[in-house]
Amino acid sequence: KISFKPGAELDQKKIADDIRALYGMGYFDAVDVVEGNTAGELIYRFKERPVISEVEFSGNEKIQTSDLQDVIKVKKWNIFDVAKVKEDVELLQKHYEDKGFLLAKISYETQALKPGEVKLIYKFDDYDKVEIRRITFLNNKVYTDEKLKSVFAETKEGASLNFLASSGTFKEASFNVDLQRLTYYYLENGYAKFKTEAPIITLSPDKRFVSISVYMEEGNQYTVGNTDFGGDLLFPKDELFQEIKMTEGQTFSVSARNADIQRLTEKYQDLGYAYANVIPKMDLNDETKTANTEYVFEKGSLVYFGEIKMIGNTKTYDKVIRRELRIHEGELFSGSKLRISKERVERLGFFAPNEVEFRQVPRKDQPDVLDLEIRVKERSTGSITLGAGYSSIQGFFFQGRIQEINLFGRGQNLGLDIQWGRLDIVRSFSIDFTDPYAFDTLWSLGGSLYMANAPLPFRYLTRRTGFQLRAGYPLTDVVQAMVTYKFEHMSILRDYTVNSTVGGGPNVVADPTLDKGSLSSLTFSLVRDVRNNRFETTDGNFQSVSLEVAGLGGQKNFTKLLGNNRVYTPLPLGFVFKNSTEVGGIFNTGSQGIPPAERFYLGGPWNMRGYEAFSLAPTLIRPNGVERLGGATQLFSLFEIEHSLIKEAGLKWVTFYDVGNAWLGMPGVDEPFDIRQNWGFGIRWFSPLGPLRFEWGFPVGRRVQPTTNRIEASPVFIFFIGQPF
Repeated sequence: KISFKPGAELDQKKIADDIRALYGMGYFDAVDVVEGNTAGELIYRFKERPVISEVEFSGNEKIQTSDLQDVIKVKKWNIFDVAKVKEDVELLQKHYEDKGFLLAKISYETQALKPGEVKLIYKFDDYDKVEIRRITFLNNKVYTDEKLKSVFAETKEGASLNFLASSGTFKEASFNVDLQRLTYYYLENGYAKFKTEAPIITLSPDKRFVSISVYMEEGNQYTVGNTDFGGDLLFPKDELFQEIKMTEGQTFSVSARNADIQRLTEKYQDLGYAYANVIPKMDLNDETKTANTEYVFEKGSLVYFGEIKMIGNTKTYDKVIRRELRIHEGELFSGSKLRISKERVERLGFFAPNEVEFRQVPRKDQPDVLDLEIRVKERSTGSITLGAGYSSIQGFFFQGRIQEINLFGRGQNLGLDIQWGRLDIVRSFSIDFTDPYAFDTLWSLGGSLYMANAPLPFRYLTRRTGFQLRAGYPLTDVVQAMVTYKFEHMSILRDYTVNSTVGGGPNVVADPTLDKGSLSSLTFSLVRDVRNNRFETTDGNFQSVSLEVAGLGGQKNFTKLLGNNRVYTPLPLGFVFKNSTEVGGIFNTGSQGIPPAERFYLGGPWNMRGYEAFSLAPTLIRPNGVERLGGATQLFSLFEIEHSLIKEAGLKWVTFYDVGNAWLGMPGVDEPFDIRQNWGFGIRWFSPLGPLRFEWGFPVGRRVQPTTNRIEASPVFIFFIGQPF
């Protein structure tokens, strides 16, 4: 740190610079520089700061010491630095405020233990949490207080579930965010001049409660008026209008306007104009209550991609990230390709949420070149889960799972699942491996080995043992084609079938030998997936279609066709609408008939949730009992509205409505188009074991079940691990 060397000329400015540098090390309380008795001699004198040999927390009754130790940055055996300790006091103060202890007082003191060592003591006066007693909105004419309170996501009046969540506790940072949400809500609904004044926050005399008053000016609601374009126009206006989704006459929406700006900006960026700027000049006409907008373009200069670097991926190979990119070094800048590349890297699931950053770094010597730094923060991609539970379908069970979705940093997926229950209907084992870019190509290869017991109620309990081999290839960025070979042997563990036949009935043979034996099949499938999150989806959609052809060896011959469409739509105030619609058909291609285990049985946690598992399926009444045949065709559509109940705890509530059924033939042609319905509600907990579902379903138009001769149960309770779709 000292700039002087023997033989250097004495310079008072350099001495001052040295003193500042030595102070900046943070190790000394005093630094003096004096001239020695010998000519040309400099003596540096220091008073060292003590070392912190102990850190103690005193008086913290509301928050545990272990929690506070994670907050502070000054640790045991650090040099005592007053400035850094004060920074830690501020961090502790903020931590207390975030927990709702708004009145907490935090200070520190030191105690000398021996020369050169001190004990650092943080002292706390916790006080109680400050609860929100009342939220009042003033001058609101369009929306009621209750409506506006629902816009606040984190600031809520005191409630009975405060011990589970932080709602009801006043936190200034959260309140300021909610004020921004309030402004956004009005702007989203056309009130372009909405504004609030500084809120009035009143503390009760006993300092336990606060009352909040928010004064606002709503202004007029505006509809979209004229739209025009100006500035550096590189496209005909007709072509630019095709990017505008907010059309004349509809209510003005700030998110729709920003989405239009994003599309217009990307249109210019895709030509290489990385610094293109689209400025919305708005003219609010109070007489007509319309918002006229002119989008003014500033195109800037052409830019090329320079070096693309990965930063922060200590485990994941660079190539695993690079192969998701749709941009390349040396090519013209493209805004849409850059956005798609970022989405693809985030979708890998290897990195922490919101911790994938595409940082554009201009080159000082080449203004037309942008280097790209892809900064990531890796997350744990391996998991070992052990659990036990009870399911209304499975009874008591134990479950173990080992999974690694980024094996050795190569982006490969390896999973091992074991489930064992008191009832043998839940015993299963599987091991699965997938390489999404096998041998550094676009081909994905994978396979699995499995053994699983599966019941067919009122028929028998089956055991499937087999393997699958998969190969896939991307047709586009979001569409994957795949072919799967399956070989499976099925045995009957327990037989419940009725083996007699009924003359004059449908030509269906109730013979368990149709299910016994080997199955060898090829499945061809197409999958399109644009979901924003595969585990907890809130936006996007998913489509799949598959054709399974059995009879390439083995004893079973059939063709099965399945199609599925899923839609996820975010709604205002945090609600999410979900729909999954599936159609299916199985056709006999041999002389023996369709194996009953391959037919369709609806009901239970996977589809028609108001009916008991597998209870919706065609049946035959025989002289000595009833036989559940299973459907040759199926159709169901599931509708859901989902919302967070306690966000911090991962709890959500859901209401649902399902329609569907299974038929022996083609509904509406071979037999009546009979659609069953149910509705219900439930609670979901996104736990480390997976999504736990507690749901109650109510069938509409209950009927007598031939297999039990009893009316269908209502409600049907479901406890299950896993999403319905």
